[in-house]
Amino acid sequence: MLFSDVIGNALAKKSLENSLAQKRVSHSQLFLGPKGSGALPLAIAFARLLICQNEKNIDNCHIKISKYQHPDLHFVYPVSQTSAVKSKAVSENFINDWREFMTLNPYGDLTQWYKKIGIENKQAKIGKDEANEIIKKASLKPYEGGWKCFIIWMAEKMNSYATNKLLKIVEEPPEQTLFLFVCETTDNLLDTIISRCQITQLFCPKPKDIEKSLLKKGYSAFDSKRATSLSGGNYSIALSLAKGDHAHKDFEESFQKWVRLAFMVKSNLESLLGLIEWSNKISKQGRENQKSFLVFCTEYFRQAFLTNNNLDHLTTFEKNSSFNFSRFSRYITCNNIEEIHSELETAYSHIESNGNPSIIFSDLSIKLTKLLHKS
Repeated sequence: MLFSDVIGNALAKKSLENSLAQKRVSHSQLFLGPKGSGALPLAIAFARLLICQNEKNIDNCHIKISKYQHPDLHFVYPVSQTSAVKSKAVSENFINDWREFMTLNPYGDLTQWYKKIGIENKQAKIGKDEANEIIKKASLKPYEGGWKCFIIWMAEKMNSYATNKLLKIVEEPPEQTLFLFVCETTDNLLDTIISRCQITQLFCPKPKDIEKSLLKKGYSAFDSKRATSLSGGNYSIALSLAKGDHAHKDFEESFQKWVRLAFMVKSNLESLLGLIEWSNKISKQGRENQKSFLVFCTEYFRQAFLTNNNLDHLTTFEKNSSFNFSRFSRYITCNNIEEIHSELETAYSHIESNGNPSIIFSDLSIKLTKLLHKS
């Protein structure tokens, strides 16, 4: 991953390049950006420049980092016990999965990572065993004699033990040792870590940058535009949609069933039982998948609102005979769109905070039955 490969965020890239040129590299840094913004690819690109800058065989250095196999580039990420790893779950035990995951899509998110290692229904973490591994590796000299870099992806998944254990080494790291924390949010990251880091703020790529990248990869103009519009600035989602990811279709079918049942409650109270059943079904899925579904719903309602305001040319959802999108859009107006989005955001926040998903989706569904008829 090179700086030129990272989508958007030109100012952040320029700032990092300047720090390298001026040899003013902060030893503890935080790359903060929303899902799909490219925070992890940018961290890798930065580590690549730092590690390879003084190596005799630069090409070989780049190759090893491209394969995520450089001995001085260490990756840390949330993990959990699995059927294959039954104790002491640390990143090193999942390194082959990580390399395959990163090769497939370096913009991938937690949902995709959990699926890769088979823990869709668990909550992974970066815990005390991982912290001990980091400290042990940091105490060793760099293998190639230059810089040693630790990239801690989804650092907000560190528990309090790991955070407190790492505080001293983050504040006073060994010579030529770099810690790059990659986060989507600082809400669950202790202030003691944040205060010790130089922060690089990232933003979602602009639609034109996402579309241009997809076109460059060989996707058609229609698929690139559609995927870009549906992605909400998340390049990982855009790439999945362009590839024809079935998860999108599953979300679409689940959404359509949901709103049909919500509409019917007003005239048929038995549909309420169907909503409760729907809520129980989605509550059995993994939390990251539930959060992704809520993001999808937000975009679906947004596009319906655009259609209702004669901006149908800006929408990209495929129309099909099983669901009358235009008719549905008539119910999404200025009178309810803000409340609908607010309720979706609240549900997302509660899911992220480990709330009971069955209760959360049941409550959201009942509120939707009222909001859809507030047009």
